[in-house]
Amino acid sequence: MTSAIVCAGAVAEVQRSARLPEVTRPGWWNEAFGVFQTNLREIDATLDVEAVLDDIESHGATAWLLNVGGILAHYPSDLDFHTRNPHLADRPGGDLVRDAIDAARRRGIRLLARMDFSKVTPEVIRSHPEWAYRAADGGLQVYEGLVSVCPNGGYYQSAMFEIVDEVIRRYQVDGFFFNWFGFNEVDYGGTRHGPCHCASCRAAFLDATGHALPVDEADPIHRVWKLFAQRTIDALTARISAHIAERCPDSALILGRSADVLFHEANNAIGRPFWPHATSEQVSASRVAQPDKPALVNAVAFFDMPYRMADEQPEMIRQYLVQAVARGANPSTYIMGSTRGIRYDGLAAAAEVTRLVTSNARVYSGLRACSPVALVRPDGLRADGPGHAQARAEFMGWFVAMQETHLPFDVLPAEAIAREPLDRFSVVVLPDIVTLTTEQDAAIEGYIEAGGHVVASGGSGLVGPSGVANWSAAQRVIGTEADDSVMLSSYIQLDDATHVEGSALIPRHGRLYGVQWRGDARQTLPVVERAPFGPPEKAYGHVVSTAAAAATRVAGAGSVTQLAWAVGANYGLFGLTRIREVAVSRVRELLGKAPIEVDAPDQIEVVLGRSSAGLVIHLINHTGWRRNGCGPAVPIRGVRLRVPGAGARAVAESIVIPGALTSANEGADLVLSIAEVRDFEAIVVSGI
Repeated sequence: MTSAIVCAGAVAEVQRSARLPEVTRPGWWNEAFGVFQTNLREIDATLDVEAVLDDIESHGATAWLLNVGGILAHYPSDLDFHTRNPHLADRPGGDLVRDAIDAARRRGIRLLARMDFSKVTPEVIRSHPEWAYRAADGGLQVYEGLVSVCPNGGYYQSAMFEIVDEVIRRYQVDGFFFNWFGFNEVDYGGTRHGPCHCASCRAAFLDATGHALPVDEADPIHRVWKLFAQRTIDALTARISAHIAERCPDSALILGRSADVLFHEANNAIGRPFWPHATSEQVSASRVAQPDKPALVNAVAFFDMPYRMADEQPEMIRQYLVQAVARGANPSTYIMGSTRGIRYDGLAAAAEVTRLVTSNARVYSGLRACSPVALVRPDGLRADGPGHAQARAEFMGWFVAMQETHLPFDVLPAEAIAREPLDRFSVVVLPDIVTLTTEQDAAIEGYIEAGGHVVASGGSGLVGPSGVANWSAAQRVIGTEADDSVMLSSYIQLDDATHVEGSALIPRHGRLYGVQWRGDARQTLPVVERAPFGPPEKAYGHVVSTAAAAATRVAGAGSVTQLAWAVGANYGLFGLTRIREVAVSRVRELLGKAPIEVDAPDQIEVVLGRSSAGLVIHLINHTGWRRNGCGPAVPIRGVRLRVPGAGARAVAESIVIPGALTSANEGADLVLSIAEVRDFEAIVVSGI
């Protein structure tokens, strides 16, 4: 049996055994809020809580995220496995948490408890060696004198609950956030330790999958381990969430899928490939997959973990938070230490966005995605490394192509296809998604039959666990061309010309699937075969072949358009607008009437949402993007928006620069003129 088959079977078994119900609860966290996090060092135990709260109120935040327990207790814990911060002895009264929560209550600021259960002191491990995270050789994972613990061990599974109970009994905090809540395969220094091999993990993994634990990422079973680890954390999150809800109903858990509030951290990292739209992608995916749960984005004020004393570029922090709130998340700003210690010049930019949200709660409370187009994000846990990289490149190319052409879209995680109804979308784009399960394929087929439209690129619907999908426009795959050297000087033709020279062409590059199309599919985009390209004297002889790179098929009340090559990845590689137009034009054609029409440069992104205040339009200025970050944006003047069918009763207002917006009715349409978009703009259209 091949490793791929073994891996697929094990993945399926883990998925079947660990599906959890998603619970939503009413609470303060369902209204718009803003957070300020002071991530304390042990030497910060004597901070001035009144001064910090002055700064938090000035920032516009309504909640303070403060270190309470875990690695160090910032209060006099009575639990022998919960190490007290030794610097509490220097604080009058010896209890930072009591001082902070009393002062916060007087001001109407919520106090959120930051907990970190990822590590303990060596003394705790000497008393409880079975709690430790173990390498394959049994060794401990030690960093700066602290020992990592395993989520399958007794510390997470039992002792953690005792610590939480002690905090609830004493302080009745408004919420909890658990930092680094997972399996520490990589430590702060970047050392890779691999999967945990403690006795609990060995037994649980064998029971769930029938396999022994992998040693490192080179083992094909490592993908199964990642899914197993995720499911373990989801189950543990569900347990602690229910525990908190029972003992302190007015307190929220901010964490992962099973928590009350979904969490994402926006940060930069040395050596990590830079994706400028990471925050927008993550928040959109979370809010689409779990629309009933609020989200929080924690924007890091420093450059990277090894450089916590150096501040991030202010425009970068603003981008993190603007992308977050535009997609429906609440803003959080994260600094090290107290507010009047380390210098972070980006705090003013973060405060601008935070105050926007907390002073416009009617707009941002319950803000939901409402774009008619879904862009499916590949599931990294179901594809191998190269396969996932290919799918990511295709996804990112589509993301940028639609963003630049002002086509509003939301991100739909592939793993949510069978869980969430697709009928809220008019068009679903599948960018090289080749890991669809039987249930996901069936959901797409049902969506098409009921009147939905799918645009599939790359191998979507052509290759995968079940081969060619029933909903595909293709009958079968004849072959795949992925050798760039073979495809050099071959093209895809964009018009119907019978000759090559003088017709519209784009380079044929990357993977292209040779397919036999179904008899009822309408073929488009002929392939132009290769001919010599050098020397110049020999650069001729191209002919249009009988093969087509795309086809459209009507099925039931809907349709599928198949672009049988990696069009998104090609756009990402070449940046040719003709390639972009191939991708986006079919989506626009299927969409019919767009929810909004935009007259603006490519660098303006449009994000649509809806709340009780009406239609919420965010415009984000991307002119400041640099190689690995963001600098000052160039103001863009004379932006015009048209909202078709808005009617004469519609009223529009800017909540960023009141008075910067003028509106007029043209027939049934509302036309908006914005004098200038600086870094971003937020417009509310009520009455529609």
